[in-house]
Amino acid sequence: MNPWFWLAICLVLIIIELATSALTTIWFACGAAAALVVSLVFDSVVAECIVFAVVSAGTLLLFRPSCVRRFNRRRTATNVDSMVGKKARITETVSNSMGTGRAVIGGMEWAARSYDDNAELPAGSFACVVRVEGVKLVLKEKEEM
Repeated sequence: MNPWFWLAICLVLIIIELATSALTTIWFACGAAAALVVSLVFDSVVAECIVFAVVSAGTLLLFRPSCVRRFNRRRTATNVDSMVGKKARITETVSNSMGTGRAVIGGMEWAARSYDDNAELPAGSFACVVRVEGVKLVLKEKEEM
């Protein structure tokens, strides 16, 4: 392929990354840059495409997770995020198989489900919030509170 093709792809992907800051297209820009180098050395479309795919997937899988953690430090925790780790009082038995469960935190009642699909959390007991999924608390049994 023409090296100008890979240069154009690389530049477009960099512009998209700068516009979105999603840390997604930059890895494909790296793949396009590697394919550009291969196109300057070899005249093989297959080799260029393989290098593009391998470098893009490799950089995406190897570097994106650590970059996302590093660059998203300024993310502000919402009130929901602050609930993780807090104690919830179960007001209706939490049973994933029955689709039931309610819990109260700070006077506010929430729908709830169990972290362990096989565990039932009885009404009147306490549990720890593992995460929040939409409008449901995901709770893990807490023996001592």
